[in-house]
Amino acid sequence: MNITKTFLKLTNRTYPHGTEGKLFPYLYNEIPGLQSDEFGNLFVKIGESDGMFTSHLDTATSANTEVNHIFDKNIIKTDGKSILGADDKAGVTVMMYMIEKNIPGLYYFFLGEEVGCVGSKKVAAVQKENKIEGINKVISFDRKKTTSIITYQSGQRCASDTFGQALAGALNRADDSFEYEIDPTGVLTDSVQFIKIYSECTNISVGYQNEHTFSELQDIEHLEKLAVACTKVDWNSLPVERDPSK
Repeated sequence: MNITKTFLKLTNRTYPHGTEGKLFPYLYNEIPGLQSDEFGNLFVKIGESDGMFTSHLDTATSANTEVNHIFDKNIIKTDGKSILGADDKAGVTVMMYMIEKNIPGLYYFFLGEEVGCVGSKKVAAVQKENKIEGINKVISFDRKKTTSIITYQSGQRCASDTFGQALAGALNRADDSFEYEIDPTGVLTDSVQFIKIYSECTNISVGYQNEHTFSELQDIEHLEKLAVACTKVDWNSLPVERDPSK
């Protein structure tokens, strides 16, 4: 899989909530075994793992429009007439690469994150009553910049420092140009819906900036390195410490 070409394909137009289905034919073609849940979210399970990986398919705009990519060295942006949609097609790209490399995990592509975590909220409501046995970690790929391992979202503890530091260390060892560290300033993404269900719920920086604006950009070099690094992390060995009931 060519990471840059995949990202460009995913961001060749915007997908406001309600239009994510236009991406489905491409995703079904690229991801063997992909399924739709009862709420319209897409998921696939690979091997045995205690991790759920998440990203979202909608774009933070009401405009359904084509995107004109502009390249500036390792930066991809738009012509200023639309948002890019790196939030969160960057995360989708990372997960697609991990799936291609058969990294074990439950992979969820959620609908409607930008309008209130519509898809993940419905899934979490079901899992609150019927928790998936064996899942301890929910890892979202939906954070700006290049260094965050989120430990708080919306002021709530979502992951332990022990887990966050171990994940940051694993990524930094996988690529010596990385400087990941724990970050308590997370706002909100799909993993926040699961913090009362599963122990460690985090969000990882994927290299976009100026999200939700026409100045949005993606550091594509970082995205390429992150996708590869995520195939080198032993996700199952990461420590689990936080008690989700407290």
